[in-house]
This record gives sequence, C-alpha cells and structure tokens, in this order.
Amino acid sequence: MKSIKKMKLPDLLADIDEGFGKEQAEPSRLTPRHGRSERDSGENRSKVRQLFSALDAARGKRLLICIKGYPDPDNIASALALEWLAGLYEISAKIIYFDEISHHENRALVKKLDLELEQYTPEFDLMAYEYFAINDSQTIDLPVQLPASCELLCFVDHHKVLGSVKAHFVDIRESSGSTSAIFAEYLQYAPEEFSGESIFESKVATALMHGIRTDTDDYVNASSLDYKASQYLSPFMDKDLLSLISRQAISAKTMDLTQIALQHKDIKETYLFSGVGYVRDEDRDGIGQCADYLLHREGIETVLVYGIVGNSFIDGSLRTKSHTLDPDKWLKDVFGKNEEGKFYGGGRKDKGGFQIPLGVFAKCSDRELLWILIKKTIDEIFYLKIGVNSQSGRDNDLNSTPV
Repeated sequence: MKSIKKMKLPDLLADIDEGFGKEQAEPSRLTPRHGRSERDSGENRSKVRQLFSALDAARGKRLLICIKGYPDPDNIASALALEWLAGLYEISAKIIYFDEISHHENRALVKKLDLELEQYTPEFDLMAYEYFAINDSQTIDLPVQLPASCELLCFVDHHKVLGSVKAHFVDIRESSGSTSAIFAEYLQYAPEEFSGESIFESKVATALMHGIRTDTDDYVNASSLDYKASQYLSPFMDKDLLSLISRQAISAKTMDLTQIALQHKDIKETYLFSGVGYVRDEDRDGIGQCADYLLHREGIETVLVYGIVGNSFIDGSLRTKSHTLDPDKWLKDVFGKNEEGKFYGGGRKDKGGFQIPLGVFAKCSDRELLWILIKKTIDEIFYLKIGVNSQSGRDNDLNSTPV
C-alpha cells in the first residue's frame, strides 16, 4: 500500500473500499457462520472511513488520549492502538490516566510492556492539546475540566452509552465483546501496514490480545469480531510475554479480601451478597475478583460484593450467570441517579459495578458504626429489589465489622 504521507484522502478511502471488497471475495474468510454479513461489512467500512477522515482532519495536531476509571487491559490497549493510528497522521498523542492502576495484572501489563502512560497531576498542561479521545467508557465525562478549545476527536466503546456523545468520530458496538477488537479492525485496514515488526507494534498487538481475552472472560463472551481480531493479531503479538502477564499471581491482599467475603456472605435464594468492610484504594480491584470467585459456589447465580474504598466511596461489583438478570438495568434500578442525572451503577452482559460517594459521612470518626449503617442500608436495598425478607437466613453478623 502507498505511504499515507504521499496519498490524498480520496485515494486512501478507495483503498479501504478495495480492502473490504477483497475480503468479501474470499470464501474462507467470509463464511456465513464466521465472517461478516454484507450489511455488517458495509457498516464497518463506513466506520473505518470515518475514523481515517477524522484523523486526517486533525493531522499535525496534539491529541490527549484519556483513560477513564481504573485502567484495565481493554482501555489501555485501545489507547495504545489509537496512539499508533494517530502517528500515521503526524498527530502527537499522549496517553493519560486519572485513577491508580490497582489490579496486579494491569500493573504487570504496564510494567512488562514498558508502556509510557502518565498519571494526571494538577501540574499537567491540559492547554497544550487541541483534541482529546475517550475509549472503552459509557460517558464522555472526565474528572478534569478541559479547555473549551479542546474537541472530542474519537469515542469508541462496546458498552451501552449513557447520554449523548458529540465527537468527530463515534463508534459504539454493543455486539462486540471488547473495545480492543474494534481497534484491531482499524489496524487491519490502516493506511500503512501494521506489520508487528517494530517493538511498539508488538506491544500494541500483545496489549490488544490481552484486552480481548480479559474483557471477554477468556472468550466465553466473545463475539465473532473478537475471534476475528484475535486471529489477525496472533502473528504480531509476543506470546511469551502475554503468557507471563496472564499468569500473574493473585495478591495476598486479594486472598485476604476473599476470605472476608466468604465469612460475611449472605445468601438469599440464588443471590449471594457480601460486604467486605474497608478496602484500600490500591486493593479496590480485589472486590471484583472476590465476586468472580464467589460466583463458582454451587446454587448461586448472582453475586454482589461491596466495600468502602479509601474512606471516600462505596464500591461494588456484580457478577451473574443468570439468563434473565441484566446487570446494567438491575444496578440502575437499585441505585438510581445522582443530582446531575448520572447513574451510580451500570454494567454489561454478565457483570457490572457501582460507586456511591460517602460525602459528608466520610467525616465520621467511628468507622465501625459507619460500616454498620452502610451495610444495613445497602443490604435492605438489595433485599427489597429481590423481594425477600431482610432478616431471614443471614450467614453473617451485622455487628461484625470486617476491616
């Protein structure tokens, strides 16, 4: 393919059309069961064209790629892929995150791949960027105020979007199991070949493969796009490094948290609830890991584990294998919205989470009393939602405070 620096945009878009056309002509890659339908191919071709047009319009500018929430493999990998694509258009991109990288596997991903991510501090110069991008997020809200002149260039996600999104390029595919798979498709039709030969390209491919694996629960919830993306990325990734990242041991603190969750579990029919008390900021991801583990208990279809994180907010994770429970709707129904109309909770397919700020109650000096009140309130909300007696069959003592 001709170099993008020497190509005009119409020629580039023609090459994209040609690429999709060639793919449709190959029966082995486009069988009715595994390949794109004609309609899907047309929609994806349109998205690829729109992305490259948006990047071309921002040529030579500065782009701030924002990772919202706790960095995880899917949003980290998506950010890396966008950084690579931006480089084709001489766009100077910077990846920034706001919350701590708390999960041990995510820390290993950043360390082993030697990724250049920067955590935001008040000294960071936000005025230096003309554009920003958000991937793998349901909203465009950021914990910082960007200058009015900074425009949202790209928004790519696979969750149910909350509110309206206005950007130069928007691609939301709820049918995809990961955002990484969507970016892998962009790479496949990039104006310059993604060969995996450079060190950075190998890092991008490895991160994307890890993002697909983790966000689809080891392909249990994978879509055809995830499988296709994995097949495409396989020759470019560092398999030994991916295996090393994936085999990171569970931290001792997470094991302790799981023990607390088991001790304070409360089973109601096919539901299991557990409050784990106070959790350090850096151990926050252990709440979700506890929920994953408890879901293996016989007779349990839905698990919800929660605790007070960093003495600033209530954080919870929901996991389910129920065919009828929608985590996104369930959590939104339970916790509702704040004064700004933003939901406290949300989710997708078989998992979800919520965060509720403690507000003025964070000033309470009696930690044990505060936990008792929060646990009683949260539990009663759950019991009301599932329609059972809040005092029957408890496995834990309300006055026992896990710390």
